[in-house]
Amino acid sequence: MPAPVPAPEVGRARAAETRTVLDDGSPVTTLPAAARTGGTLRIALRWTPQVSAGGLRRSTDVHLGCLWETRDGHSGSVQALGGFLAAPGYGTRQVLRLGPRTEEEGEELLVDTRHLDVLRRVVLFLHGTRGAPDWAALDPHVTLRRRDGSRLQAWAGAPAPGARTCALLSVHDVAGDLVVRREAEWFTGPAAEVAAAYGFDVDWDPTGTVPRAS
Repeated sequence: MPAPVPAPEVGRARAAETRTVLDDGSPVTTLPAAARTGGTLRIALRWTPQVSAGGLRRSTDVHLGCLWETRDGHSGSVQALGGFLAAPGYGTRQVLRLGPRTEEEGEELLVDTRHLDVLRRVVLFLHGTRGAPDWAALDPHVTLRRRDGSRLQAWAGAPAPGARTCALLSVHDVAGDLVVRREAEWFTGPAAEVAAAYGFDVDWDPTGTVPRAS
């Protein structure tokens, strides 16, 4: 006689329907060690599309970047500006990879969870390449999507006057778990200011926007 099939749990959301939002009242969450057992963690930047008076989609200037630090003390930045699209690692074993950016789909950072043990921490930042973006109109947010479809989201919120860069999320390895914290800290300068504030030892070009190649 076949084993009985368990009845579905009524009123309980499936993992793919689970959404956690980090905000001022609840800025921290933990992804258990099981979250790093293989596959890809997708981190997507999205914003409100900007449309001209004639109904055409306008170009925007908000971009996703990631400062990283390995367990052996090396640091760097993954960002489209300057062509630093993948790190750390080598060949196809890069832990962090930045995908293409489009106005329709946004920008996405792919994290190889099989090799997360290489990293000690990362800080995700948003930045403009031509000065301070129109943050209020863009209302950017980041979504971390896990293999089971569950989502973790954070919005940048209200910017400081003249802010060009926002350190939005930090992710720390704590005994195998990933502790994710919404920072939402604003800077009037480029990515180099974020790196200095969070203690990343990265050598930048004179503009502070592009790391020097090591």
